[in-house]
Amino acid sequence: MPTPWRLIYPGVDLAFGPAASGLPLSEAPEYGPTDITVDDEDAARSDGVNVGEDFRRGFTITFTLHAYAATQAEAKALAGRFLRTWRGDGIRATPGAVAELKSPDGRSVFGRPRRAVVDETLSRFGKYAITADFTTVDDRWYGEPDSLTVPLALSQGGGFVFPLRFPLVARGYTTRANAFTVDGEQPTPWLVAEIRGAILNPAVEVPGAFRWAAATSLAYDEWLTIDARPGRRCVLRNGERIASLTRTSDSVDAGVLEPGAHSLILSGSSSTGSPTATLSWRAANSIS
Repeated sequence: MPTPWRLIYPGVDLAFGPAASGLPLSEAPEYGPTDITVDDEDAARSDGVNVGEDFRRGFTITFTLHAYAATQAEAKALAGRFLRTWRGDGIRATPGAVAELKSPDGRSVFGRPRRAVVDETLSRFGKYAITADFTTVDDRWYGEPDSLTVPLALSQGGGFVFPLRFPLVARGYTTRANAFTVDGEQPTPWLVAEIRGAILNPAVEVPGAFRWAAATSLAYDEWLTIDARPGRRCVLRNGERIASLTRTSDSVDAGVLEPGAHSLILSGSSSTGSPTATLSWRAANSIS
């Protein structure tokens, strides 16, 4: 069976496209242009335009497909299930919640299923024509999730000061296994950093990109999540929102990585346990 398109959000994984899915595409998907917002202004008392900042938005993918079955009743039920799923009830009432639309080539866009229109002209032959739109939140296609986990290690400098006082506290930064490569050809903003305790005043950094620090203490079974994904930008402690990162931190929306080689650094203080930092990302591309 050819690889289908998939619409994915919590509780839903809808496959369509190939004939065997019962929801075959009748023509190739139509990709709308990327919406662009510009701050251009007419030049005052002169020819030309003063160009400002440009902001690239998302685009719309339009699918034309059929709900097809041996009988009209079966086709009608199949069309109804598709339309129910395309409503996006599991996400549409939650600001920032998005669905994943995965192409047959394996890359994904994120956004919301929108318009869905049914043509019943051929319903008596067991076929319902459907036109459905999916609107993306940006103009990138993303690869499969990738991640790197690094430990907290003693810094190269310093050492122990005698007499020793217990508990011993390791103050330092990660010094091993912290290199990674971001694939793709576009900067990727879909980053999530998770720090697990036990650690005091944790900070996670990708030099040249961002540094995030929190004035908090994490026990061995606690964690801090910094979610830089568009629409979800937040800082969570054990799954609950906290006020913010430290004033010296970069903003959460600064969490963007250029393609290429990087390193991940975890710093802070720890007296027990094995604190770690995990960074997750998806390589960004221009086409599916």
